[in-house]
Amino acid sequence: MSDSLKIQSLAGTLGVAEIGAIVSTFLFGIETLQAYYYFTRYPQDSVFLKSMVAAVWFIELGHTTSISHAIYMVTVTFYGQPQHLETPPYSIETTIFFAALIYGVVQSFFANRVRLFSGRWMIPLICWIMTALRVIANLAMMGIQWVNPDITTIQVKFRWLMGIALSLGVTVDITTTFSMCYWLWKARPTGFEHTKRMIDTLLVWTVETGVATTVTSILFLVTFLSLDNLVWFPFFLIQVKLYSNSLFVSLNGRQRLRLSGQLLNISIGAATIPIPEGNRVGLPYSAMFVLPLTGPKDLVFEMSKGVETDFEHGRLTD
Repeated sequence: MSDSLKIQSLAGTLGVAEIGAIVSTFLFGIETLQAYYYFTRYPQDSVFLKSMVAAVWFIELGHTTSISHAIYMVTVTFYGQPQHLETPPYSIETTIFFAALIYGVVQSFFANRVRLFSGRWMIPLICWIMTALRVIANLAMMGIQWVNPDITTIQVKFRWLMGIALSLGVTVDITTTFSMCYWLWKARPTGFEHTKRMIDTLLVWTVETGVATTVTSILFLVTFLSLDNLVWFPFFLIQVKLYSNSLFVSLNGRQRLRLSGQLLNISIGAATIPIPEGNRVGLPYSAMFVLPLTGPKDLVFEMSKGVETDFEHGRLTD
């Protein structure tokens, strides 16, 4: 084998794996900052929500540790033994396991947000089923890779299984993003420019939190199905971090979405828009209604029992 072929082989295998590991570790650092910000800024959130954030961070810690171990084994422990590029250590299989958990938690969260905001069950239920199938497919790939620790096993013999898992993920991402945009647009009133601007901000925010994972999943799917090297592997490593970051950004963005004293808690609870006395707006679906509070009247997008309880006590939370 010539030197140029060796370099090309390493660039399409070990090189892309290292690039993915570096970017993935960087994104994990951002996740850590996001998690720290969340726990310091939102101590009033429910135990369930805080437990979910903690669980996601620890799963990501396991994912990052597995990646680092695999890269170290291939580049240091087995230095100068290129055959180990084709039979990577078992820590690669554990990254698939941790990735499956992240897919399940984050995509279920965003599907549930659609249910809370729209008051409808059909689309979230379909998304939950597809997410469960995706998780099962990923766990199956982990088992296959564990029994046959050859990188070509999934890429050649079970390419169809990876293709199904990725297609399900892309479908869920697109469905949840477009569903939220649809219901936000439907809630967009006429004649209230201030409220329109708020809805437009939420629309942009919804697209931004969904576009990164969707685009990465599509690139992952295209490179996996069309190329015979490991160019797809960085997308596999990075995709998981983008899911977790999108979840944390969605939660932490509640504070950043304060506009002129308005409270926007769309991620887990409610969005309230102060409006003048007498300008109450009739909205087209049951998830939105007007509640009288002590002081100015507020238009409320009610999306969780926890926030509803706060309203019943006449208290707004951020």
